[in-house]
Amino acid sequence: MSEKNVALNPAKKNRRKIIRSIVQTMIVVFLAVILIRVVFLTDKRVEETVPLVNEDGFIAISYFGVSRGESPKYVSKENLRKQLALLESQGYKTVTQQDILDFYQKNKPLPEKALYLSFEDGRTDSSIFAQNIMEDLNYKATMFTYANKMDTRDNKFLKPKDLLLMKKSGYWELGSNGYRLTYINMYNDKGQSLGVKDENNVPNKTTIEYYNHYLMDFIRNQYMIPSETRQEMEKRIRKDYKLMHDIYEEELGEVPKAYAIMHANSLYNNMDSLVESANNKEIKDIFKMHFNLELGAYNDADADLYNLSRLQVSPYWSTNHVMMKIRQASKQNVAFEVGDSERAKEWSVLKGAAEFENNEITITSEPSSEGRIILKETLPEKYNVNFAFKGNVVGQQSIYLNYDEKYNSYIRVALIDNEIVVSEKSPQASVIEKERFPLNEIKWNEEEYAFNKATVYDYLDTQKGSRIDEEEYPRNLTKKRVFNINVENGKIDISVDNVLSKTIQVNPDIQGSKIGFGALFSKKETSHEQYADDIYDTFIEDILITDVNDQTLFTNQYTNFDKVKHKTLTLFNNVVDFFIETF
Repeated sequence: MSEKNVALNPAKKNRRKIIRSIVQTMIVVFLAVILIRVVFLTDKRVEETVPLVNEDGFIAISYFGVSRGESPKYVSKENLRKQLALLESQGYKTVTQQDILDFYQKNKPLPEKALYLSFEDGRTDSSIFAQNIMEDLNYKATMFTYANKMDTRDNKFLKPKDLLLMKKSGYWELGSNGYRLTYINMYNDKGQSLGVKDENNVPNKTTIEYYNHYLMDFIRNQYMIPSETRQEMEKRIRKDYKLMHDIYEEELGEVPKAYAIMHANSLYNNMDSLVESANNKEIKDIFKMHFNLELGAYNDADADLYNLSRLQVSPYWSTNHVMMKIRQASKQNVAFEVGDSERAKEWSVLKGAAEFENNEITITSEPSSEGRIILKETLPEKYNVNFAFKGNVVGQQSIYLNYDEKYNSYIRVALIDNEIVVSEKSPQASVIEKERFPLNEIKWNEEEYAFNKATVYDYLDTQKGSRIDEEEYPRNLTKKRVFNINVENGKIDISVDNVLSKTIQVNPDIQGSKIGFGALFSKKETSHEQYADDIYDTFIEDILITDVNDQTLFTNQYTNFDKVKHKTLTLFNNVVDFFIETF
């Protein structure tokens, strides 16, 4: 039958609609069954008997959410598994809320390597994608929730029946982020007051310059003068905690022991003393412990039960980035992920840590220091190197040319905050910058990469306009840059993305025959970042080094078979993601 006849045949069209609806329904039911089996139809967790010898402290890490694939907001399921599996392989055992209470209140020791694991915001995807990982590792975690999400129709958030089933499985405990996520004392980038708004009613977040959370301050007028009395503020805060308390009692039968207030680091630090006192009373009356800070991963034996700290893992961190943060905070001897051990043998890791996987190398710097790796193979005087940098825009990703390990001399081509900076270091001399040139401006999705600007401020601050320079990029923004560099006697030719091309003259004293890569955080004096991360990941992809005869000297690129396999797997994952997001 022709398309025209089909279009004129309503019965035929209706049948197709019915068939399509049935297929879609079957897909939804199929996915729902899978999700239910993944989350709820699990074996009960078996408690392990672990020697209790640790009287020093424990690490605590948390995740805002877990996604099936890569996401700028949530850690991917694959990365979550890698990070937790590496901790488990080193002997880290998860501890419960009661273990922590006993540690501080009864001086009861913890396992030698104690880990308190948590997920925040009470997201459904976190429970779905984390469950199998928890089962495989026999780990236990706390799911923090907002009480007001309990009775919404938003399926992104777990409901009471889900939480109770999770708790029953033994893999989960429950915690609270509070009653709600509501912003107060909001100002846009033009200094205009926006008042009080629930998270779902906030306009374009990128235009919000100043805000606070509901429990963090007096509600103030457009001039930042309190519009409520002390008694009214205390009544408002008390009501918020009571609403939260009553919902948990009604829906779950009890209020969780653990609390993590929003926003972190303010309470007991720099907030109004009257507001702090009102919160302090309610928290200590309702909860047994409080993860108030997000400054580090370690809590020692002298920590305050109501001022505990957890490391909030950012989605863009590599596995070794997480390990480096844990080592930085705890001083524990943490092992790093190597990946493909055979590929790793081809490189010397001079500083930091490096992971080798498929067609990618990840270099992780030490805190406030550089990570650097050097290819062991000696290169000829003339060669060509192709590769791509895929790390965050804000940071320093470097390639070292004509590198001499004995004299520490080199030519360095660095991608720093979307600029190319070429430097040289002669033997027994300091580093000299030779040239600097910017790359084209990067367009980015402002909603997905909004800055975190919760802070303490006054009226004069709100009238200063945007705190973000127009040329500044968020630290979690990534951009792939493809390099082609040709090294000859006395010069190097640099091409980036087949757009920018430069020729740089080389100091004849720099005669090294090695090549390497580096990673370093970018220190920026900005008013919107309270706690900038001083650890950085460089991601290098598809390295190909050839000689003047176009013979391959080194490569980690996919073979044709692996490339087809990778593309097929990527296509399959995209199709699955489409159905999950659409249906």
